[in-house]
Amino acid sequence: MSPVAGRPEPPGLANERTALAWQRTALSVVVAALVVARLTIGRVGLGVVLLGAAGAVLGGWVALEGLARYRARHGEPRPGPGRGGRATLLLTGTVVLVALTELAALLLG
Repeated sequence: MSPVAGRPEPPGLANERTALAWQRTALSVVVAALVVARLTIGRVGLGVVLLGAAGAVLGGWVALEGLARYRARHGEPRPGPGRGGRATLLLTGTVVLVALTELAALLLG
């Protein structure tokens, strides 16, 4: 059922495309964090390894969040309360952290 006026959703591939977009986002966050960590470890130091680990963990969480959203759209109950925009906030924070790490590496190098 559609959240708008209780009408049934039209058949289509929108839910599948959204789930695939979440998977691509998760993969790109993991790859970006690991590549930046690998390329800047010599200039910034070992602390940047935490960036790679945080990116990998967040990427896995984004993938699980996308899967939970996909399943919720197909009638499976979603455990716990809604996330209230935390996924977007954490994803944005991670991208900003990756950018700041690269900026620090450029300024120190």
